[in-house]
Amino acid sequence: MQSNLVFLAAWSALAGALIPVLAANNGALGRAWGAPFHSTLAVVGLSFVTVAIVLAVARPPAPEMDAIRAAPLIAYCGGLIMAFYALSATFVPPQFGVGNFVMCVVVAQLVMATVIDQFGLFGAPVYQVDLKRAAGLVLLGVGAVLVAVK
Repeated sequence: MQSNLVFLAAWSALAGALIPVLAANNGALGRAWGAPFHSTLAVVGLSFVTVAIVLAVARPPAPEMDAIRAAPLIAYCGGLIMAFYALSATFVPPQFGVGNFVMCVVVAQLVMATVIDQFGLFGAPVYQVDLKRAAGLVLLGVGAVLVAVK
């Protein structure tokens, strides 16, 4: 169990470390093409192809049709959210800076995650916000302001 937690933490850390790389690369592609929306489509298309290849190689079982129908409609909004993030990561960093973009993303992610945990939104388990966690969010916000690139 402990090794699984280490693996998941390492995987999560790698995903997090790649967010600024994604923002920098998407911004560079958008600038190079002079068309951030088109370059975002290319990036999302490559993502689709990558997942399709992983599915073809790994061959995990497909979900049952009943499970697909039973999923809440809001659960399918992930595609819209991913598209918004990909467009944002392509359009914003060249104008705002990769550091500023990622800093705002991280602060917003932690605030939203805390709200989701507090109220158990979207079927997530409830984790009450205590004084320590609230103080951490405040300190995070202060730190974000202090490291903002001007």
